[in-house]
Amino acid sequence: MDVFSIVKPEKQEGYLMRISVLKDETKHLRAEIELFKSSSNSVIRDSLFESAVIRASKLVRNSGFTVKSFREYIRQGCLKQFRRELYRVLDNFEKEEALLANRITRLKNRRDRVIVHMDPRFAFHPEREDENRVDLEDLEVICCHLEGQIAFFSGNS
Repeated sequence: MDVFSIVKPEKQEGYLMRISVLKDETKHLRAEIELFKSSSNSVIRDSLFESAVIRASKLVRNSGFTVKSFREYIRQGCLKQFRRELYRVLDNFEKEEALLANRITRLKNRRDRVIVHMDPRFAFHPEREDENRVDLEDLEVICCHLEGQIAFFSGNS
């Protein structure tokens, strides 16, 4: 499905700008994950991991622009005759994201409570670590989820 062609003409420029940003951010996320896996320097690994947590979090759950808000932009900008088919795909992405809710919540917690704000109620209490724990597997699963959507919306699926 060529999503771009079924978006209202007045929404197409915005579509292209938004998908470009999301594609770049997702590529950067993948690069950070791969560099993390190949690095042996603990400082570099820690920096890459924190950066990947921040980047992944802002792509899936943020107060600003996210993949979810892009899906909503497409939903609102779809030509009427294509809604049924497109909405089914968008709903499937929503369901897939709902299955990742626990990982996404931990990702957001890690970003907000430990990396960005160092909230003393969470950052310095080992008994609360599980609420904020993010593993490489979490990042990879979320990145794959994002890459699948980007491929679909870019016409590469």
